[in-house]
Amino acid sequence: MAIILRTNKLLYSIRWQFAVIYLVLVGIVFGLVSIAVSSLVEDYLVNQRISSLTKAANSTAVQVAPYLSDDDAGTMYDIVVNNGNDSGGRFLVLNSSGIVAVDSFSDLNGVKLSDREVNDILYGRNSSSYGFHSINDPGSGNFWAVYCTSSIVHNGQVIGAVLYSSSIQDVVNATAMLQERTLTIFLLACGIIIIISLFTTNLITKPIKKLTDVAIKISNGDLSQRANIRGKGEVAELAQTFDMMCGRIQNMDQQRSEFVSDASHELKTPLASMKILVESMLYQDNVPEEVYKEFLGDINGEIDRMNSLITDLLLLSKMDSDIVTINLEKVRISSIVNKCVNALEPIAKERNIRVRTDVSDDFELECDPLKLRQAINNLIENAIKYTSDGGHVFVTTKHHGGEGAVRIEDDGVGMSPEHLEHIFERFYRVDKARSRETGGTGLGLHIVRRIALMHGGRVDVESKEGKGSVFTLVVPLAQHTEDIL
Repeated sequence: MAIILRTNKLLYSIRWQFAVIYLVLVGIVFGLVSIAVSSLVEDYLVNQRISSLTKAANSTAVQVAPYLSDDDAGTMYDIVVNNGNDSGGRFLVLNSSGIVAVDSFSDLNGVKLSDREVNDILYGRNSSSYGFHSINDPGSGNFWAVYCTSSIVHNGQVIGAVLYSSSIQDVVNATAMLQERTLTIFLLACGIIIIISLFTTNLITKPIKKLTDVAIKISNGDLSQRANIRGKGEVAELAQTFDMMCGRIQNMDQQRSEFVSDASHELKTPLASMKILVESMLYQDNVPEEVYKEFLGDINGEIDRMNSLITDLLLLSKMDSDIVTINLEKVRISSIVNKCVNALEPIAKERNIRVRTDVSDDFELECDPLKLRQAINNLIENAIKYTSDGGHVFVTTKHHGGEGAVRIEDDGVGMSPEHLEHIFERFYRVDKARSRETGGTGLGLHIVRRIALMHGGRVDVESKEGKGSVFTLVVPLAQHTEDIL
């Protein structure tokens, strides 16, 4: 329960983390877009307004130039009042000293102005200038205005300046309104994004939560659980791989359980047989010597059977724990094959099975002779076990490039295709009843493959039911042999 709560809390945290990440990203994008748009709009409106005001100031400067030279204040006043009424702004005419000669509002007559825009004209040798000012008007309150100045030229000399003052608060208000609307859109977008991100992350975390629940059930022992998540995304692929893994774990667990059951039976059967034989000898009087020998021979066979099973189990245990090491030596493959065939020849003759060999294509391997001999021995012994009486087993060797192969072919019972992909799995047996009769434990082929992999090789198999099987053990050649080839 604690694990489930922690998992749900983690998934809930992931959902909100996704939402926050999306929100931050969108906020950054919207912020940059808002700043860029506001700046562009503000620059466009301001430039349009300044251009218009500069033209009005230049026009007024040309009109009042002759009258400022003649000090005709009345005519200049009429001109600036008319122009001010037409444009909705305020015009001031200043002499070369910066003193206001005429004010269309009649407030600053005789006042010396020292604004930067005025000084740019009178002392900076500029023909025009502009600047922004915050105006505090008791009647209308605070607002922003732009001052545009233009030089008054008469007979080639600057004799004064025209200052045109006009409110630019409408531009400021338009820009502020644009920013407010952008903020409103941003907030709406944030709400939509939160909803979409929560919905999207729910789609992502839902299969993950399902995977977690299935994993918890499997960890509690229910190996039949599957996620069954369909789709083409990464999570679906993960779930399908997870289900495949669960299937293999369940299959291995089932095989392990079957093996424990079979191994218990295999161990119990010879023990029971030995107990019966021993009790027969203990409780019978005057038992002939030949009967004793026969019973002891049977007991010896049962002991060999148990010993073989236990030996395979111990070897697999060592392989799984990486205890087994390989001692590499350079040996001829013909030597190993001949030893294996000679050792198994008596077993084959008992059932009239002919074992033929062809090691004319001899080659040298750098291997662990004992382990490689065990692998080849297992393959030949398997071929003999599953070949009918009077059958044939053919062992050949061949090398090509940097690899050498030992091929074991029989005309035995063979296998159907569905068994081929499993026969190298530990504890797997095609015919459990026949395996028990022949003393098989389902470990031999798995050991063969493990030995092949330890040498950097592989085991290939071809088989047809009722036609026989062909096993090919492939291992790398010794280095100097490969160079010669």
